[in-house]
Amino acid sequence: MAELVRTPGGHEILLSGVAVARIPAPENAQDTFTPIEEGVWKWHRRTETPVDHMRMELILCGVPSFTMIPAVSYNGNGWGSTPEYVGDRAEDGTPWTISAHRATIPGCTYSENERVSLALMARPEDEASCSLYRTEEGERHALIFPEEEKPRSLHRHFWGEPYEGVMEPRQDFEAIVMAYPGDGAAHRYKRLLDFAWRYFGHAVRPQRDAGQLYRLSLAYARYLLQREKDGFVGFTNGAQWLPSLHSYQKLTHRYEIGWVGQNASLAAAFLYDALHGGDKDNLQTGMEVLDAWLRHAAPGQKFISARVNYPYPRPVFERPLDQMAKEDIDPWDYGEAELEGILEGAGKPRRAKAAPAAHDACNLGTAAQVYFAAYDMLRERGTDKPAYLKAAMDTCDFALQSQDENGAFAKSWDAEGNVLAKDGTVGCFLVMPILCAYRRTGEEKYLSSAVRAFDWYCRGLEKDGFTTAGALDTYSIDKESASPLLQSAIALYEITGEKKYLERAEETAWYLCTWTLHYTISYPEDCVIRQLHYDTFGGTSVSTPHHALDQMALRDIPSFLKLCEYTGSAQWRERALAFWCNATQGVSDGTLVVNGRLRPAGSQDEAIAHTRWRRNSTPAFCPTQWLAAWPCALRLEILRTFRDWTQLNEGLTEIEGKLQ
Repeated sequence: MAELVRTPGGHEILLSGVAVARIPAPENAQDTFTPIEEGVWKWHRRTETPVDHMRMELILCGVPSFTMIPAVSYNGNGWGSTPEYVGDRAEDGTPWTISAHRATIPGCTYSENERVSLALMARPEDEASCSLYRTEEGERHALIFPEEEKPRSLHRHFWGEPYEGVMEPRQDFEAIVMAYPGDGAAHRYKRLLDFAWRYFGHAVRPQRDAGQLYRLSLAYARYLLQREKDGFVGFTNGAQWLPSLHSYQKLTHRYEIGWVGQNASLAAAFLYDALHGGDKDNLQTGMEVLDAWLRHAAPGQKFISARVNYPYPRPVFERPLDQMAKEDIDPWDYGEAELEGILEGAGKPRRAKAAPAAHDACNLGTAAQVYFAAYDMLRERGTDKPAYLKAAMDTCDFALQSQDENGAFAKSWDAEGNVLAKDGTVGCFLVMPILCAYRRTGEEKYLSSAVRAFDWYCRGLEKDGFTTAGALDTYSIDKESASPLLQSAIALYEITGEKKYLERAEETAWYLCTWTLHYTISYPEDCVIRQLHYDTFGGTSVSTPHHALDQMALRDIPSFLKLCEYTGSAQWRERALAFWCNATQGVSDGTLVVNGRLRPAGSQDEAIAHTRWRRNSTPAFCPTQWLAAWPCALRLEILRTFRDWTQLNEGLTEIEGKLQ
């Protein structure tokens, strides 16, 4: 049992009579603590006179074995190559201070050692910042008023100037302190996440009903459909605003099968619609797309292709891009999604040689799963497409042939099967299709391969406390790479009946929950997010360098609902429904105007910048205005997975054990 007691130097938190943390006594102020539940207190500080700055500090006694700012820093980051908050301080020795709303629990800092897990949290309505850094006294947790980001602030692939807010002088400040004993395990944030869900979460309903979303999603998929001169048929990766046209324009001649472009999934959606009473013409369209991808593979290629790109006209530069400054580039000539990459490349040396096309595990694994499903869908209706089954099996066989001795798969390969990038949990995307191959054939080699790979990636999560490299545009710690690990754990539990896989599924799901926004952020009146009436609750942050919310948790909804079924824990169902409700926001019905721009029916922003983090080409607190294909595809996956849409339409009606 945790106790919080007054001492001459302030307050201490005791476990079994031993001090595990302390709160230094403030000057000219008084601290009081009110219990919320076991090991959790509301901390109120009142100053003698109004002040315009405040620091509330909590110190872990001893050295931590793991630290976390949820969705911002996992044990100090440092995995990968993308700019992020590394360590606990900048190069000049100044500890990082980070806006409270970058964390998925408001202003949350967490540290643990063998004796205790410790957390400090802010109120969602406070404009504050947090900091977590090592001192001689111990690991120091801090909440800072008003909001600041120092010594510099992180943006998408670049660093910005520091930010310092202001506040009206006041006397009262609040925080939440949490402490609970260690149990011998590492990464013990489950109890923190459970508390935050019950304390900060709220009931929420979807913005549109499932039937309307189904029709709108099919409409946007149809809008993205293109046919090339050589007969290739596919769904382009999305649409972007082009100033010279005063309109959204499809990103022409670029396709991807299983990540941003989601061609395989969208084709399967067309098949499903035709076979379940929808538009019969969609059957032919779906098969055209799936057939086209198989035709496009290079001679002798052993797996499904990840991407197809065709050359297309571009504005002509007066001199090469690497010789141009950003000021030389006219944003009028480019779509905003494309412009960002151009701005990043301006003034930088060009590659001496073009990089070979990468076929990555995310695209290959996703595509193989869909080809298995498409084959079965059509076979049940009397249409035999053996090429679909062969493509999926060939991809699985390639994975087995290229699997490392330790069980891992590479991140990506060239068309000849040579490894281009090796590391990352992203390789786990190949486990699910391999399990599909096992279920289909019963051949032990597939189950053995899947188990070896799963064990490798699961050990990585258990050792490090994070997964990596699933967000293909940022080589870093992220959440996307945990989704296939969760799916694989549940599939292995269903196949083997071994409880250890269910336990590992829950461990992975709790990690995914560290990326979930547990609260609603309030925004300035004049920002685009506020005008969109966007609620951050239930959204999921992307990666440690990429502080924006997206709808990628859609792919985790079936896994979370199965966890609810298999464990009896209602919170898994609650979180799944919050994912769904969050992902229904901002879907255009063809009349939606955002930032003065009319959006195509069924389109939706790829992400929302819910912090001061921003892109080169957009302001802070703004949707991306990049209307990617993948949110549409994942919505359709959920809607065809759950034929009864009742619980999706009801949304999250209550949270079991809700506090406050």
